[in-house]
Amino acid sequence: MKKILSLFALSLAITACQPATTVNPGEAETGAKKLTFIVINDTYRLDLLPYLRTLRKQLVQNEGDVVVLHAGDFLFPSLLSQRYSGEQMVDIFNLLDGDEKAHDPHFYITFGNHEFDKDKLKHVPILQSRINESQFDWVNSNVVFKSDSAGNALVQGGNLINSKIIDVNGVKVGLVSATTDVKSAEYIDRFLPPIDTVRKITRQLRDQGAQWVVGITHQTVAQDKALLEALGNDAPDFIAGGHEHDRQDHLVQGKRLIKADADATSAAVVRVELGQALPNTSVEFVSLPGQYAPDFNIQERIARWNERFGEDYCKDNGLPSSCMKDVMGVARADLIGEELTIRRFETNLGNLLADTAKSVYADKGAQIAFINSGGMRLNYNISAGNIARSHIDTLFAYPTALALIKITGKQLQDVVNHAITDWTGNGRWLQISGFAFRHDPDKQLATELSLITPAGLRPIRPDETILAVTNEYLINKAGDRDGYFMLDESLVVDKTMVRPDLKQVLVKRLKDAGDAGVKPMVEGRICNIRKNAECKFGGG
Repeated sequence: MKKILSLFALSLAITACQPATTVNPGEAETGAKKLTFIVINDTYRLDLLPYLRTLRKQLVQNEGDVVVLHAGDFLFPSLLSQRYSGEQMVDIFNLLDGDEKAHDPHFYITFGNHEFDKDKLKHVPILQSRINESQFDWVNSNVVFKSDSAGNALVQGGNLINSKIIDVNGVKVGLVSATTDVKSAEYIDRFLPPIDTVRKITRQLRDQGAQWVVGITHQTVAQDKALLEALGNDAPDFIAGGHEHDRQDHLVQGKRLIKADADATSAAVVRVELGQALPNTSVEFVSLPGQYAPDFNIQERIARWNERFGEDYCKDNGLPSSCMKDVMGVARADLIGEELTIRRFETNLGNLLADTAKSVYADKGAQIAFINSGGMRLNYNISAGNIARSHIDTLFAYPTALALIKITGKQLQDVVNHAITDWTGNGRWLQISGFAFRHDPDKQLATELSLITPAGLRPIRPDETILAVTNEYLINKAGDRDGYFMLDESLVVDKTMVRPDLKQVLVKRLKDAGDAGVKPMVEGRICNIRKNAECKFGGG
C-alpha cells in the first residue's frame, strides 16, 4: 500500500512540474483558428468612439487579434469637419488602439463618397494631409487618382494600399476594397469596375496564400449583393460594407454581407472559425454605448476638439465663446431627427422643415415641397425645450438652397416612387409638405398620391401641373441628385430668382415664433400601412 501511495505522489509531482497547456485566444480548443472583426461605417460623430475603444480592448483581451474595418464615409460631412476637414476624425481614430503615435496594424479603412466632398484640385492637400496623419492603412482597390506632370499620383502614401495580406491569430487574411462612383473629384482619374477589380485582386490574394479574404466596400446593398452573386467562388469570404446607415446582415451564395448602424451607434462583431469543416461565421450587433464604459483618453480628446471648435466658430462670427449654446428657438415637443426614423417615416422635424421650405415660395403659389432626408444630418432627437445653435448647425451640414419648380403629377409620382425604393434608411427618402400618399413597404408601392387642400385630400392627376419647392441638390446635375434623375434645372420656374437657404429661413421662423415656440406634428402625410393600415391625412 505504501508503494502505491509513493507512486501516486510521484505522479502528482511530475504532473505539477509540467507546464500547463494553454489555448491561444484566437484558437479554439478543437484546434480551429478564430478570427474576430469589428465592422463600422458612415461615422460622422465622435461621441460614441470612446465606447468603441472599450469594446475593442475587451475583445482583444478575450479573443486575441481583432481587426477593425471602417467601410467609408467619415471625413465629411459633420459640423466639426466644416472647419477641420476631418482632421478631428483621424485624430480620434488614431487613438482606437490606445497609442496615438504607433501605426495600428489591425485598423483598415476604405474611401466612401463623402471622403471626396472637397472635390477640387486645390483640395488635394486636404485629403493628402488626412492620409499622412493616419496611423492606419487606407485600402483603395478601385479609385485611380490623377497624376502630376512627373507621373506621380496626386494622392498617395505608404499607408494608401491597393490590397494587403495580414496575419490574424496565425491566419493569413487578405483585404480588398470597392468604392461607389456616385461622387467623383477633379483629382480622380476614374473608378475601376468593382466586380472585375475585386475578382482580380481576390484571386491574387488567394494565390499569395490568403486563407480568408475580406472585402471592405462602400456601395449600396444591391451593388454588394450583385458583386457576391457575380463572383461566386472568386468573391471575398465576407463583405464589410458601408453607404447605407442601418445594420445589414445578408447571406449571398454562402457569403456574409455585413453593415453596421451609422455613427457607431452599433458595431458589428464578426467571428469566424476556420477548422476542418466549412468555416463558421457569426455576427453580433453591439449597440453602443451599451454596457461599455467610455475610454477616458478618447473622451478627453473629444472634449478638447469640441471646445476648440466652439471657440473658433464663435470667434469667427464675432460671437461670445459660448455661442454654440445660444438659444435659436423653442420646441414644444420632441423633434424627431434620429436617422433611421427620419429616413424611413414622416417625422415632425421633417414636417417642420418641409413646411418651412414651402412657405418660402407661398407668394409664388407653391403647392407642395419635398426635401431629401439625407440633407438632415442631425441623427438624434432634440428634446422639447430650447433649440441651440449647435442643433441647427449640425442639422444643416450642407447649404440647402431652395428652388421653385414646375412638375406634372406623373413626375411627382416618379419622385415618390424613387423615394421609397430600397426602404432601409436611405438619404433619398423624402420629408414632404402639401401632399400625401400611402406607402406599402412590403409591396414597395406608393399609392393614393393626393394634394392636401383646405377641403381635404384631392387625388393628383398625372397630367396636371404642380408648383413644388425642393432643395437645389435634387435638381443639380453636377451631383448624384440622390438618384432623382427625373428632376433638373430645366424645371425651375424662374432661374433669375434668388434661392433662399432653408437654414436661414428656419432660424427666422424660430425667432418669429418667440417663446410660443414650434410644435410640429406627424399628420399622416406619409401613411405607412405596415404601422397603421387605416391612417389618412389628419389621423396618422
